[in-house]
Amino acid sequence: MSSQGRRSAPLPKGWASRTRPRILRRDKHACQWPVITGGICGEPANQVDHKIPTHLGGQDCDANYWALCQWHHDQKTGREASAVAHAKPPRSRPAEAHPGLLP
Repeated sequence: MSSQGRRSAPLPKGWASRTRPRILRRDKHACQWPVITGGICGEPANQVDHKIPTHLGGQDCDANYWALCQWHHDQKTGREASAVAHAKPPRSRPAEAHPGLLP
């Protein structure tokens, strides 16, 4: 898999050299995933991700980025991929009749 993983669009300019390190510093390298008991996960974060994915209208801006641990990043990405797969439009043509039912 490429360094971009499952991305369908290129990373924003300066992602690796400026944006990603800036967000990790801002979030103190701690996973920002909210937990049920209140607060955040807090585990060491090595991923930076969009809170709202760009394909759903999220912007490439600091307010939409957060640091995540690998586990929460994988969970979020898996749920997003599943949602996209299940949102595919129905077949564009009707199903063909079974050959045994043809006149």
